[in-house]
Amino acid sequence: MMATRQLLGAARSRAVGSASLGLRRTMATVSDSALDKKVKQNNWEEGNFINYKKMSENLAIVRSRLNRPLAYAEKILYSHLDDPHGQEIERGVSYLRLRPDRVACQDATAQMAILQFMSAGMPSVANPTTVHCDHLIEAQQGGEKDLARAVGINKEVYDFLASACAKYNIGFWKPGSGIIHQILLENYAFPGGLLIGTDSHTPNAGGLGMAAIGVGGADAVDVMANLPWELKAPKVIGVKLTGSLSGWTSPKDIILKVAGILTVKGGTGAIVEYFGPGVDSLSATGMGTICNMGAEIGATTSLFPFNDRMYDYLKATKRTEIGDFARSYAKELRQDDGAEYDQLIEINLSELEPHINGPFTPDLATPISKFAEAAKANNWPDEVKVGLIGSCTNSSYEDMSRAASIARDALNHGIKSKALFTVTPGSEQIRATIARDGQLQTFEEFGGVVLANACGPCIGQWDRQDVKKGEANSIISSYNRNFTGRNDGNPATHSFVTSPDLVVAMSIAGSLSFNPLTDTLKDKDGKDFKLSPPTGNGLPERGYDPGQDTYQAPPKDRANVTVQVSPTSDRLQLLSPFNAWDGKDATDMPILIKAQGKTTTDHISMAGPWLKYRGHLDNISNNMLIGAINAANGEANKIKNFTTGEWDAVPAVARDYKAKGIRWVVIGDWNYGEGSSREHAALEPRHLGGLAIITRSFARIHETNLKKQGMLPLTFSDPADYDRINPDDKVDILCTELAVGKPITLRVKPANGEAFEIPLSHTFNEAQIEWFKNGSALNTMAKKAKN
Repeated sequence: MMATRQLLGAARSRAVGSASLGLRRTMATVSDSALDKKVKQNNWEEGNFINYKKMSENLAIVRSRLNRPLAYAEKILYSHLDDPHGQEIERGVSYLRLRPDRVACQDATAQMAILQFMSAGMPSVANPTTVHCDHLIEAQQGGEKDLARAVGINKEVYDFLASACAKYNIGFWKPGSGIIHQILLENYAFPGGLLIGTDSHTPNAGGLGMAAIGVGGADAVDVMANLPWELKAPKVIGVKLTGSLSGWTSPKDIILKVAGILTVKGGTGAIVEYFGPGVDSLSATGMGTICNMGAEIGATTSLFPFNDRMYDYLKATKRTEIGDFARSYAKELRQDDGAEYDQLIEINLSELEPHINGPFTPDLATPISKFAEAAKANNWPDEVKVGLIGSCTNSSYEDMSRAASIARDALNHGIKSKALFTVTPGSEQIRATIARDGQLQTFEEFGGVVLANACGPCIGQWDRQDVKKGEANSIISSYNRNFTGRNDGNPATHSFVTSPDLVVAMSIAGSLSFNPLTDTLKDKDGKDFKLSPPTGNGLPERGYDPGQDTYQAPPKDRANVTVQVSPTSDRLQLLSPFNAWDGKDATDMPILIKAQGKTTTDHISMAGPWLKYRGHLDNISNNMLIGAINAANGEANKIKNFTTGEWDAVPAVARDYKAKGIRWVVIGDWNYGEGSSREHAALEPRHLGGLAIITRSFARIHETNLKKQGMLPLTFSDPADYDRINPDDKVDILCTELAVGKPITLRVKPANGEAFEIPLSHTFNEAQIEWFKNGSALNTMAKKAKN
């Protein structure tokens, strides 16, 4: 029997779902009295409670309207509707107006989100919000030194965030506390909740049965300001898990396999929902890993049904009361029997092989049994230069314990890692616990460097010194994303993603050709031995050690708090509103660049050294589209300025056009804007004078971000029309045609030849058209506040 079956079209699941014993007694109708309890959302905030009663009431209204079984993803979304009576509900079509329970921001995106929130003029956030300092710490020498250096370099940004959080009633997690997604899982995620976060890997909280969705900063600002949050009703992809994991196979291999099936585009516009008897063999943190990397298939989010493994994790993280409360609502914390999925994938975990994905894309999935052959056939550099474990995807206690067991096995045979080896603890709590329990010492004996509790190399915050830029080499990590140049800025680095277990094994061997399931190594005496399969506890037997206190609660008296922004800063800049639409069609616009091939948000607004300008729109705009490949010459950051005839950098030409009052457009390829949620990729083209981005297709978050900033994200109604446009053509966009559900005309004026018209599609609704007319969503918000 095949390990995986894929069924397309409407697929009916008849699985009962989780068989966890703790849920069986709760399948009867939930009584109101059981849901009347006041249970706090977390241990840090007073006055913020889990409102299962309201969710239950909303769900009852929607059930009476739809009269069909619901997927778990639908239950969470529909229970958070702003208007459950009147909301139009059709998967893949309707725009849902939702009321999330929480907002979370990482420090790179929080700067712009808070600057936008400040311009709305409100005294406090209206919904519970936290900010997490994890993106601005560069990996160089090791945890303590790197953290101290980052605190010095980023002082003005951290002071701004700390003071703004204190002013606007936002919880602030200081540098060194850990990666946002790990902190959310350890402290804030709860079953059935709805959270939005300004980072694409926010879905990590699905490991606790929460619908956690990555958004742009402008969406976060809406919820912080108490506006409903809008989301196109996602389709639901069901992944039925049977069997159980064993040996070298880990939870990471499930999402590596799914990424291979669905590709980086296959989850777009959908929530991936896991269910079936195989779910109960996974730890809550293992489920988190799977949901986290679901971002790489374009999924809106991913989630698992509530079960006893989640209860155990809530208990271990001092949230037993939440676990008990969830048990009283457990009937609605899983899919209904007979729930329909738009697509169904089945994976037998007992037959699933360990996988390695890459290089250059996270959906090139290869089982370990075929990987050596693939590496040789594709001429991938065989030597593993660096092995990296940790990150927001794989830094749980279970991950670290299993990885340490393999490292200890090698040490017991007198050998260490051949590759350079780094460890990124996901949080201060994880770091302190594995320091106490010995895994950290094992990694250091093994030759590892323990980095700060931060994103580090996973997002390009890595001062790599062992290879020169342009030198072909291979690295292997337990991260989630491996686009060209992402980790180290070297486009020749072949980056592979896999489980922490395989990272350690292949670091020991120092070779991509090594298969720990079948191959032997030589011990210190030259004798052959096989690595034992990894072992490790899902939760620490002695409980978690919280480590240092890194949380700043907002003060009770916030009136006298001053937000710190220096007028001379090159890293922070207060925002000015964008201009409103002039009400006319846009004519004779140049194509700034016709981007060819993959154009991720890393290509549009690079991270790495540019992260320091995330709070200064004008300065960070100097990286706009510098990674995109120009179809005119096959080069990056070299385009022709039609007014001068000179070739120059993309931002320089855009600035010149803006200074001359010339609006421009970008032509893009498939899945334009995939990857990180960073809204700077939408803010920068708007700031530098762009009007529209016209593509074959968009990644979800980026399309919304462009709309929020008053730009026109448009798609070719016939994707083949992309090939009819030349980079030196001029175009008209008939903006006056913009209406819900109707195409808009692009008139193309070739330099030599007759003009022709191309129909463009869009996904604007009425409210979003107002954003375009007013110049941005923020302008629309301010306009309503005045009226």
